[in-house]
Amino acid sequence: MDVYPIEHRGLFLSIITDYDLSFKELHLLLDRLMEEEVFGPGRNEPGDGCFYDLVIDGWKYVVDAQGYEVVIYQKTLAEKGKS
Repeated sequence: MDVYPIEHRGLFLSIITDYDLSFKELHLLLDRLMEEEVFGPGRNEPGDGCFYDLVIDGWKYVVDAQGYEVVIYQKTLAEKGKS
């Protein structure tokens, strides 16, 4: 997996993934995680095992967020009717 440092809405994050994600889909994914309030001190510390199944624009992502690291484990087509 590769590590990509990124600044998103004032947060400096490390994105860890094997997937070639567009800038748009990465920012949509990070926005969704921010809506879930997963970033910040005391949230999702290493070892917490906080996995998220996110469906965005017809794709399902399996994501682990720990501290300020985001690991994207899986990207698959979402079931029809989900968004």
